[in-house]
Amino acid sequence: MKLMKKSIVALLAGITAFTNLNLPIANAQELPEMTTEEITLTYASWDNFSVQEYLANKFMEQYPNIKVELVTVDQEVWNDGLSNLAAAGNLPDVFWYQGNVDVPIINGWLGDMTEYWEADPESADVLVTLQETGYLDGESKLAAAVAYQPYTVFLDENVFNALNQDMPSADWTYSEMLELMQTMTVPEQGIYGYNDFTKLVTMAPIVQSDAKGEFGWNGETFDLTGDWAEALTTQAEFVRTGVHAPFFDTDEAEAVFGDRLLWAASTGKIAIQLDAWWTKDLFATDEFIDKGIKWVPYPVPQGESAETLHKPGFVDFGSISSATEHPREAYELLKFMGWGSDGWNARIEAFDTLTNDDGSLMFEMPAGLPLVQNQALWDEVAARLPQDDYYTAYLERVKEPVPLGGAVIPGFQTWLEEVYFGGEYGDVENAAINGEVNPADIAPELTELLNQYHLDALDEIF
Repeated sequence: MKLMKKSIVALLAGITAFTNLNLPIANAQELPEMTTEEITLTYASWDNFSVQEYLANKFMEQYPNIKVELVTVDQEVWNDGLSNLAAAGNLPDVFWYQGNVDVPIINGWLGDMTEYWEADPESADVLVTLQETGYLDGESKLAAAVAYQPYTVFLDENVFNALNQDMPSADWTYSEMLELMQTMTVPEQGIYGYNDFTKLVTMAPIVQSDAKGEFGWNGETFDLTGDWAEALTTQAEFVRTGVHAPFFDTDEAEAVFGDRLLWAASTGKIAIQLDAWWTKDLFATDEFIDKGIKWVPYPVPQGESAETLHKPGFVDFGSISSATEHPREAYELLKFMGWGSDGWNARIEAFDTLTNDDGSLMFEMPAGLPLVQNQALWDEVAARLPQDDYYTAYLERVKEPVPLGGAVIPGFQTWLEEVYFGGEYGDVENAAINGEVNPADIAPELTELLNQYHLDALDEIF
């Protein structure tokens, strides 16, 4: 792919149009009154359907004149489902969008909620790192964070005890984690330092440089030449030297674990698992307890010279429809079902009361974490989690989530698909692991391409 040459002036103009770092939050304006007329709002998300029903009913209790209808969309083909609804003139008044933010922007689905967001006192209570997200053109609030589950690093306390290795502090650093991965690799006992679902290449640029997004995104440009290149070099080395556990469904996994389809994290032979918050539920089941596996949660470690607690997180985003006839009320529904404290209080009630057919609680532990700073909500969630120092320390250190790039940065997801996972080098990470490329050598080219994709997306979309 040849790069189109653009002037520095055009580049800066495009960047400035996308990211205004002094965006107004909760200004002196007041929110318009809600209508008292009988109206219906449609809503679509991939949140647990029983929770959606519970929250919708609570919203309707608060606003008896508003009927909420839940729209079912197949999550496997979510964007296609929204496209079909939009084509039929039935795009939900309120909806979550999936993955690539370019899709809802290009299709014109995102309604402008700037007037409401900036007049809403609750906006100032949203987690600070999420307040700026959603200003996709630098001026208009077109999307907002509606669900959050942090990256989580799980440590098997029993493996640490067996090797007489002290557990690290919750304030551990990135380099400490890498050192532990090597220390905890004991080939003669068949123990591996780590296994992963989430990646070092995502963590390192965010925690090492206080980045605002993946791959060195600083709010204006990407840079893969530093932390990303170093992290991929480390990742490749750890795979080749056996610090990383054998990959699923490989001959090596079969040779080591006796079952090529056995998940490494369920073997009791892994010290560190890079994963997501939701996996805590699986790790609390009898399968792991009976095996003597005790995975405990740690926050993604902080960079040695970091000045923030920025950490990558799985953050979902939603919006109001550009075609809704009731944007003020749609905004209120989006907030209630997403970040709002009233909605989160109702969500906690749902966690406590929703049951399965056999009468057991549907949620053994809360799903997701609050999107606001309201400490009372965090305390309510903490009270429903295991009461130990690990969870307490974890929750105190995951309040600066950095969303993944595809959801909030135009052009990023397209670059991933066309260049990072399907370009000249095939899958770049696999190419590095196989010794086919040196990350430091290709990082400048990848950086230039990624910044160009972002700029081209801005030109096309806006």
